[in-house]
Amino acid sequence: MPVAVTASVLATGLTACGTVEQLSAAQKVSKAFDKVRDGKSAGFTLSIDATPEQVAAFANSGEHKGASGLVGSARGGRNDMDEKTAKAISGLSISVAVSADKPLKEIEAFKNAGQAGKNTDLTLDKSVRVSYLLADRSGTALLEYRQVDATGYLHADAKGLMKLAGEDPSTVDELRTDLPDSMKPLGDVLAGKWVSFDLQALADQAKESDGDKAAPSTAPTADPELGKQLLNSIKDVLGRTVTYEDKGKKDGTEHLWVSAPARQLVDEMYKAVKPLSTKFPKQLGGFPDKAPSDVPDRRIGVDLYLKNGAFSSATFDLAQLADKVEPGVNFPVKLAFNQAAPNVQVPGDAVKVTNEQLKDAVLGLTAGAAEEGLDPEDLGDLPIAPPLTDAQLKELAGLGITATEARAFNKAGLTYEDIKEIAQEATPPKA
Repeated sequence: MPVAVTASVLATGLTACGTVEQLSAAQKVSKAFDKVRDGKSAGFTLSIDATPEQVAAFANSGEHKGASGLVGSARGGRNDMDEKTAKAISGLSISVAVSADKPLKEIEAFKNAGQAGKNTDLTLDKSVRVSYLLADRSGTALLEYRQVDATGYLHADAKGLMKLAGEDPSTVDELRTDLPDSMKPLGDVLAGKWVSFDLQALADQAKESDGDKAAPSTAPTADPELGKQLLNSIKDVLGRTVTYEDKGKKDGTEHLWVSAPARQLVDEMYKAVKPLSTKFPKQLGGFPDKAPSDVPDRRIGVDLYLKNGAFSSATFDLAQLADKVEPGVNFPVKLAFNQAAPNVQVPGDAVKVTNEQLKDAVLGLTAGAAEEGLDPEDLGDLPIAPPLTDAQLKELAGLGITATEARAFNKAGLTYEDIKEIAQEATPPKA
């Protein structure tokens, strides 16, 4: 859906001041993405289209603080990617499939997104089925999540993920052996079993828990007029900087090249949005003092392919974002669309996980992280909670939460009252 909206904005912006050739190309793109929302199903696959040789060349290329640094960072910043790692990365893909009982544009979660006071919870909509899949170059599923009838299903190839990370897959068996009974769900996942959990039960439990607390703060909302001004400003910038070029048609597939001067686009976008930033909800934080300075000063673009008037795929070369583009170095990624995506099905023989088991597993993982020397700085932007006192630690210990576990929860942003509530819910009532 965000892809379709973005394309529509691009096309509308260009339509405002484009030439006849530009207008025709922009209208094609706008109509192509509209068809995405008209169907009852949609499937998107984002894949690394680069060959192992291209992956290695990209990661090991000279000066690249930009895009190619993303690949290098996965290896601790070293630019010495070997053939084995390059093969593992080449062909990786992430697929998302959505199927519904009615056109996607009529789904309440999509229609009401961003509208305060209206239900936008897609996970509890039984008319919608969703799947997310991470697969390797052979198509083998490394990680998969499905949502059907308000039930979540999870499956992982733990050993395959370890291989992808360059680690010894045998450590998975060692980890399973050392797991306590309270963490059986994690053991099932490590064993490659499908596990399921009731999303409705989790949502009901969360609501019940929230009912005992003070009313939550109002979610950040924006003035509709501000949204209109923001959209018009973005359209204006895109209309002046983005160009569409019709590259012709082959085997029934139309090829369009969409490009823009990267630094100019970012600078003008910043100048257009900055005056409106004073009206943004305070919860969103402050607006940057200046536009990003590391954007390459060159034209970059994406290849769009349309079939039968509908969006088919898009290819983008990440090497365009590198500080210095070396001759012959490319890193293409591809976004493919299939409106006739297969219906998401319930996996067979899934092991059901109860809410209590989920709590125990989370508790065990958190405690394990603390025992490994969890540092608050490693938790990124998690909320900060007041440190626990000795008296609070003592009371929590009486409820079955060890000091190590309590401190781990506290570092993760949970207050004393939050941890106490978890302990009380996990403790069965006495007869």
